[in-house]
Amino acid sequence: MKLYELMFIIEPDIEGDPLEEAISKVTDLLEREGASIVNLKKMGKRRLAYEINDFKEGYYVLLNAESDTPIVPSLEHFFKVTEGYLRYMVIRLDEEISKGKEADAEVEVAAEIEAEAEAAAPEEIEKDEEPPAEDNA
Repeated sequence: MKLYELMFIIEPDIEGDPLEEAISKVTDLLEREGASIVNLKKMGKRRLAYEINDFKEGYYVLLNAESDTPIVPSLEHFFKVTEGYLRYMVIRLDEEISKGKEADAEVEVAAEIEAEAEAAAPEEIEKDEEPPAEDNA
């Protein structure tokens, strides 16, 4: 299954039941497309970095979903034709996670090579150094 992260911003003047309805429209669409909702986080009303459609604030929602089928085209169509949504962004997390795993594997290999090199090198022990004297004052 492919893991997706979706963040969308709803107009700030939509509150209460219409707000919940706007969120449920997105989740219903995903479920119709065969996706399962992993996580839904309502981040609340926040100030926008710049004005969008004369709005200075928006209601942010972060959603994670798993799906076997591509869901991006249906989401793009939905957000373009449905009013009340200011912006949206969909990211497929599988690629990001696999890139992170590859980088971790490279770090592990480098650490193993370094450990083998240290084990093969003779250790230098200095016997001339004396431990510091302790004061009992």
